[in-house]
Amino acid sequence: MADVLERSSPAMTTGGTLLRYTIGADYLASGFARFSLVPVLAIMLTRNSGGASWVTGVGLFGFLVCAGLGMLPVSRLASRLPYVVTLPGGMLCSAVCAGLFGYVHGAWLTLGLLFGTGFGISVHTTLCRVLIVQRVQNEQSRNNIYCMQQIMTNAAGALGPFIAGVLYINGDGRPLLMFVSGGYLLAAVALVVGLPKNLTPPKTRAAKLAGPGRVAGPGRLLRDPEGRRACLATMGGAFAYGQFYSAFALLVALAVGPVLVRGALLAGPPLMIAVLQACVTIAVNRRLRAGATPLGVMIAGMVLFGAAIALLGAGLPMLIGSIVAMVIWSFAEMVFVPMVSLSFNRITSVSRVAASNVQGVAWTAGEGVGSLCGGAIFLLCYRHGAASAYWLALAAVTFAVALTCARSRPCTLSQRGRTP
Repeated sequence: MADVLERSSPAMTTGGTLLRYTIGADYLASGFARFSLVPVLAIMLTRNSGGASWVTGVGLFGFLVCAGLGMLPVSRLASRLPYVVTLPGGMLCSAVCAGLFGYVHGAWLTLGLLFGTGFGISVHTTLCRVLIVQRVQNEQSRNNIYCMQQIMTNAAGALGPFIAGVLYINGDGRPLLMFVSGGYLLAAVALVVGLPKNLTPPKTRAAKLAGPGRVAGPGRLLRDPEGRRACLATMGGAFAYGQFYSAFALLVALAVGPVLVRGALLAGPPLMIAVLQACVTIAVNRRLRAGATPLGVMIAGMVLFGAAIALLGAGLPMLIGSIVAMVIWSFAEMVFVPMVSLSFNRITSVSRVAASNVQGVAWTAGEGVGSLCGGAIFLLCYRHGAASAYWLALAAVTFAVALTCARSRPCTLSQRGRTP
């Protein structure tokens, strides 16, 4: 697969190829760790806290926030340290916290270890994005690495629930948590072996001129028109993406009968992405070389999200509508998700670390609000017989965001140059 991607894009340096394999191994190991834990995390939280329901709710929400935004408080410190310290350090933090999780009881210790796991994930994810844009100069080559991340993450996401089912034995989470801890530790080892030893995150020339006090905040990025477009498109697409594991999962559970069909509908996107993402990336790279912008491709992904959502409210037979929507949804994710990083890669008004932080904020906000609406508002609409109205209203919102982004037309490659 990696060879196919390399042949489809401009030549990469030896360092870029090594980086691809390092990040591929890293994301596969850490993905198995994360997606083996998530399916049973609510049960573990309830058991570890002695049945306190508030701990489960706070824990799930806090883990999502820490995994998305935990890097923010330490951005300035992390930007001064070598990647070989911070990236494996993030995974080591997650490994230690996950390993201890099964041996503590009580609400606060449980939550502290869970949030520590999320914090390590955030440091790792944020700085990986910065490292890629620093080491790989060609846009299509970066997209190939984002494709690799997608494939590894979704392969782990497809198999993780089965691993959880095998290792979570009679309410004892310790075997599973040792597997999770080992996955994060293996990711840390891969990073130590494959990363350059003295490389630190860069600052753009604009960020250096701005001075240290203004580098990390989002204000400067949001004053940049391209930064605002990237944030709006990311939040809009992530909002639609967040519906799959909330509203769509509820719809499947409530309205689709056979258990095997339910499982296939929910497992379909990770499996399709693991198999087809490379082909989609090759096609997208051709469009980028022809002059398309990452934001333009993101808008196409949002339109696909909107089409999938609209099909669910179009009155089709439930099973047929759900299958077709799931397939379109999968292609929307394959198109949209890698372009989020490419869009933020083009922003040079702030440091790479600041741009990556804002990317995490925009994605976490969009996905979080989307999941909240999909879990609460959809269920309310479904119980009152207005599920179709929910899907059609959601599709309208998605199309409206895509139209707003399209009307603010970004610069073309001929204006900016092919390599940011």
